[in-house]
Amino acid sequence: RSCYRKLALQRHPDKLVKSGLSQSEATAQFQELQHAYEVLSDPKERAWYDSHRSQILFSDPNSHSNSVVPDLFSFFSNTVFSGYSDSGKGFYKVYCDVFDKIQANEINFAKKLGIGIDSVKQAPLMGNLDSPYAQVTAFYSYWLGFSTVMDFCWVDEYDAMAGPNRKSRRLMEEENNKVRRKAKREYNDT
Repeated sequence: RSCYRKLALQRHPDKLVKSGLSQSEATAQFQELQHAYEVLSDPKERAWYDSHRSQILFSDPNSHSNSVVPDLFSFFSNTVFSGYSDSGKGFYKVYCDVFDKIQANEINFAKKLGIGIDSVKQAPLMGNLDSPYAQVTAFYSYWLGFSTVMDFCWVDEYDAMAGPNRKSRRLMEEENNKVRRKAKREYNDT
């Protein structure tokens, strides 16, 4: 808490503007500090942050990896957007694209798994700064209750079919299922 106050005094926009930064850059730096303090002050947010710290700090929002699961951790920073518009690098444009990619990924997996796209409920639009309250609550209700259709088979640790006998194959399958459930839970919680 005392470190936050000290940094808040050092990085207040009025002081940073005097040092040569533009008003918008100074405000953005101060808001980032304030957001970090809010996350670290909440015990649940702090625990989640601590368990995902390296993924958040070292993920690249501009990387186009071939990963099956989209890299969501790179979007847990306010440096990925600039302003609150719904165009360009604005907040609503950046995060609307993220949620659209997640939805498209879900539909692709439903098709690949043969469970049909009917199993993927259509996500409400994110909207923008002028969206009505009903649209905003529908969006958040959907995503807070979100559960992926992905099976996370790519996180399997063992090739269960390579087990020498039935008992070892069953143990391998159980371990694979445990790892899959954990990966799915982490993805849903993210």
